[in-house]
Amino acid sequence: MERVFIGRQPIIDRRGGLYAYELLHRRGDSQSAEDQDGDRMSSDMLLNAILEVGFRQINASHPIFINVTRNVLLNGGLDSLPSKRVGLEVLETVSVDRPLLDKLRRLRAHGFTIALDDFTYSPERAALLEHADIVKLDVLALDDAALERHVALLKRPGVKLLAEKVETQAMHARALGLGFDLFQGYFFARPETCNGGAIRPNQLVLMQLLARIYDPHISPAELGAIIRGDVSMSLTVLRWANSALFGLLNTVESVERAVVVLGTYTIRNWVSLLALARMGGAVPELHTTILVRARSCELLAAATGRPNPEGYFTVGLLSALDAILQVNMEQALECISLTSDQQDALLRRSGSLGAALRCVLALEEGDERGAQFGTLAPSDVSRCYFAAIDWVNQLGSPGAQKRRGPLRKQRRASARAVRATVQ
Repeated sequence: MERVFIGRQPIIDRRGGLYAYELLHRRGDSQSAEDQDGDRMSSDMLLNAILEVGFRQINASHPIFINVTRNVLLNGGLDSLPSKRVGLEVLETVSVDRPLLDKLRRLRAHGFTIALDDFTYSPERAALLEHADIVKLDVLALDDAALERHVALLKRPGVKLLAEKVETQAMHARALGLGFDLFQGYFFARPETCNGGAIRPNQLVLMQLLARIYDPHISPAELGAIIRGDVSMSLTVLRWANSALFGLLNTVESVERAVVVLGTYTIRNWVSLLALARMGGAVPELHTTILVRARSCELLAAATGRPNPEGYFTVGLLSALDAILQVNMEQALECISLTSDQQDALLRRSGSLGAALRCVLALEEGDERGAQFGTLAPSDVSRCYFAAIDWVNQLGSPGAQKRRGPLRKQRRASARAVRATVQ
């Protein structure tokens, strides 16, 4: 189990909001041939999601979807999982017969959401549609005519169509126009680099703010003055400084005091995140992805004893600036004063900063070969990533600590049932 990686990819609704996450599973290169079968991968994913990571840490408030094979579906154990938290994706390789259809009917009655992964219509697989809540279509594998035929055939009340492998803004717009309900792909989790375009006037103001914030010679007093010039930003900084997140003993009553107590690096990064969120140009879930990415880079640096972990946070924070502004990264960075190492990391993924960013991007995609950083073991790399997710979850969840006990009990009970799937 040490070599298991769990990545997560957001599933987005038509309004750009987060609907759920799909968990992505990979195992290390040293696995034996018998360990590569789908049954083992599916069961390992469930066990690791429950035992090693935990549903709360993966995401505090949205469902997770996990690929399941025929044997995992039929051999029992799934009924003990929290059906409102876990969706089951039936793989395209699953053979269809009466025992499978009966099992899907029982799982749906138990409250599970059933998704058909990489679905292509055929008479043999049509019977699955009666038991599906979500049908996933690969928009890369189907040409325009085939995609339109599938949408016309599958669109019906009570069934959501999910466009997967959406990689560009044009593909997203096309799927929206065809009537898809949900969307998934690198356009959301690994933002595309857009060529050309221009920064809009309101974005230019925020870019100028970022430029001043990242001025290496700025003093705490000057940084406080910049923040104080924006009422909304001032209130947000004070709310952050006085939140349980930082655990300060005394109330912070001024922006200047917040800068002194929390430090220039911390304030700079939080204000940058607020500015990025105001820029628009991307689905809201991208901002969560950005924050997880930034914290993961910082934790990787800290775990390997790299100097200035805050600089790694900055690289992760700005890694989607091109997608937010909808210009290429070179244009986006022209307005900001960063170190040459940070610029190289963002433009070319080079150096130690770039290696951390590459590692986190690989984790997002469940790519075990790319999820490496320094001398860290794979389990330590994954631990940093999910510690970052936990940290982001707690930003908006002040009661999270109180809920850990019941969730741990639920996790242990569910894990015992899941083990039966590979026996």
